[in-house]
Amino acid sequence: MNYYKATIQYDGTNYFGFQWQKGIPTIQNSFNLSLAELLSGKVTTMGASRTDSGVHALEQLVKITSEHQIECESFLLKLNLALPPQIRCLSLVSCEGSYKPTTASISKEYRYLFTNTLRSNCDDQIFIANHPYKLDLELMKKCTKEIVGRRDFRNFCSAGSNVKTTIRDITVCELSEVDPHSVLPQSDLFLIPEELRQCYQLKIEGAGFLKQMVRHLMSALWLVGSGKISPDEFSMLINGPMKTKRLWKVASPRGLYLYQFKFAN
Repeated sequence: MNYYKATIQYDGTNYFGFQWQKGIPTIQNSFNLSLAELLSGKVTTMGASRTDSGVHALEQLVKITSEHQIECESFLLKLNLALPPQIRCLSLVSCEGSYKPTTASISKEYRYLFTNTLRSNCDDQIFIANHPYKLDLELMKKCTKEIVGRRDFRNFCSAGSNVKTTIRDITVCELSEVDPHSVLPQSDLFLIPEELRQCYQLKIEGAGFLKQMVRHLMSALWLVGSGKISPDEFSMLINGPMKTKRLWKVASPRGLYLYQFKFAN
């Protein structure tokens, strides 16, 4: 068998997440179908991270196992022609059979982009979420410091998450004002209106995340910013007991990006 590492980028808007699901449009399904068009015989793939429905990725790592030996440079061109327009393969290199994308990195980074405008209809902002109520950004920034460290995020994951522990190590959590054109790549994959030059970004990095964890954190921070819960109440959500009733709806996936991976070397 032959082994390859692909780095892909995708607009997850119309996909039900990355992970393969029978009969359902997912990123991995589409990627596998495009590979099957070009390669005969058995081809399998393994992704580094599961992104949820509607979530995008600027960097997703995929291991390809194939019976065929591939000339990477020419195959990359053919693969991008075969892939749907929402998916791009940025690079393709050979790798060892022992390579496991799920454990190759020491941490991964997510970014959540949102505007804070009173416009109720922001459908033209396909790749940036919007919170239509006034926010105290400084209060929200103060609360991001509570997220950094080893914390129990049981109040910030989707119901029914089947995990051994809800404790996660977060190394970076920052809220800042950014120009979305400087955050997202200049390509036809993520088209941002030229006039949109200011939005906010929640940047969060850690070794691992719970299902919908970043989006739940974003929603809770919005509650702080709108004065619906206090910073002390936010702190209790992280450090206190499990809440039986959640105070928020999970934030839209449209603003969330799997941004990059970090490696030991």
